[in-house]
Amino acid sequence: MLRSIRITRENINENEVINQLYDDAFPLYEQRSNQGRKLILRHDDYYLYYFTDNDKFVGFIGCWKIKDYFYIEHLAISGSLRGQGYGQKVLKQFCNEVGQVILEIDPVIDEVSRKRLSFYQHCGFQQNEYTHAHPSYYPENKPHELEVLSYPQAIDKETYQRFNQMLQTVVMEKTLL
Repeated sequence: MLRSIRITRENINENEVINQLYDDAFPLYEQRSNQGRKLILRHDDYYLYYFTDNDKFVGFIGCWKIKDYFYIEHLAISGSLRGQGYGQKVLKQFCNEVGQVILEIDPVIDEVSRKRLSFYQHCGFQQNEYTHAHPSYYPENKPHELEVLSYPQAIDKETYQRFNQMLQTVVMEKTLL
């Protein structure tokens, strides 16, 4: 049975296995520093969920509460479990629990990015037509263009602007990187 546990400062023990998956699943330019990962756990609007299936680590979601939405900053499934439907199970359970979700994906330019978009659409996500650039985690990198997806429906301009403002000023605040 798939279960989720919110990781906080008080139950940070599972964070080691999450950090290992985080390091393996994301390129360096999409990662916070180890210090930044610890600091965001103190932020009231940050939520880190640890997913298990019969006490086996499945993966995690790191996200931010933005008014009525949750913004998924990072989602990763354990490498040994990929391709077994866990990504869909984790994402659908999360969306059912929190309601409205925003996330970003790379622009659709090849077969891999088309499959990624198809996966999210299969999970109920909608594309949004906003020109969007994610700020860089490191000063030597430039912001990179991404597409904004939302669940269960497309978002209006005001919601997008609120999301982008929070992304720029809170999520990517330099002391948290």
